[in-house]
Amino acid sequence: MKINNVITHIQKKNWIKVGRVVYVRYILIKEDEIKISNFIGLCIAKKNKSNSLLIKNNVKKEDIKLLIHTHSPLIVNFKILKRYKKKYRLNKLYYK
Repeated sequence: MKINNVITHIQKKNWIKVGRVVYVRYILIKEDEIKISNFIGLCIAKKNKSNSLLIKNNVKKEDIKLLIHTHSPLIVNFKILKRYKKKYRLNKLYYK
């Protein structure tokens, strides 16, 4: 039992990597309404201390960046859609 818990904990920790295209569904709370919003983008940075991801997407020639805390209760789910076209070796892809 304990070995299985350790293995699943290790797999959950490193399942999103920089350079992957990620689909995120999260709850967006406004003044009088609650919505479930979707965001698709390239993961350009991953911070291990705060367990957060920075996801970037281009819409109408403007960059949109979204900072997501992975342990937030407002996150509905994550999906990894694919790898990016090129292979990057850097931890942060701010130039892309």
